[in-house]
Amino acid sequence: MGRDRLLIVAVVLIVAGGAGIFLTGLLGPSRATHGGDARFGGMMPMMGRGGGGMMGGQGMMSRDQMKEMMKGMMGNMLPPGVKPEDLPDPQSRGAKLTARFCGQCHDIPSPAMHTKEDWPGIESTMFARLSMMSGMPMMQGMDMESPSPEQQKELVSYMTSHAIKPADLGALPQPESAAAVSLKTVCSQCHPLPDPKLHTAPEWPRVVERMRTHMKEMGKREITDSEKDEIAGYLSRNARK
Repeated sequence: MGRDRLLIVAVVLIVAGGAGIFLTGLLGPSRATHGGDARFGGMMPMMGRGGGGMMGGQGMMSRDQMKEMMKGMMGNMLPPGVKPEDLPDPQSRGAKLTARFCGQCHDIPSPAMHTKEDWPGIESTMFARLSMMSGMPMMQGMDMESPSPEQQKELVSYMTSHAIKPADLGALPQPESAAAVSLKTVCSQCHPLPDPKLHTAPEWPRVVERMRTHMKEMGKREITDSEKDEIAGYLSRNARK
């Protein structure tokens, strides 16, 4: 195995070691460690913006090339990230810090990927990994930067403030209706069942459409137009005023 390939593998293993927590938080312990795609150990693609290379000199690898390599290795294990403009309160300092730091190594994560209880531990692991990677000689050409302690606090505050709020199953309106059953069947495949009051009525159709796209990209069964309309309608009728 050549030197360049050894360096690539080293970085992949470093990122994978910390990023497994994302899959555990997303799917839950049992789903993240038993069967199916979990055989990959919950690794997360190292995806990010285009930029400097990793090797220096001949054979230099860009961030985009690393992203494509990791996608090929990992397949469709995790949902795609979000665009900066799709983050909650996209002009806020928290959103800008999320795009700036989280987007260095992988797609920008939506705060709704995890609950407020999960985010502090996940962020702590990612901060430690980013600090280690930013100090590695092989990564110097990629201009990796690690957030300051104050920025770390802002990032955690932003993620927890906009985290997914799981629905109270006992308080769901018309829990036995076809729409509620579809919601529970479809949405719980990837994350905790969302509280309808997480968004307003005008916001829910766009959110559901984005989730539909994510399911398709992850290789899951794509929901039909009627299912999408049924779920979006149910959430909108019971949304935050």
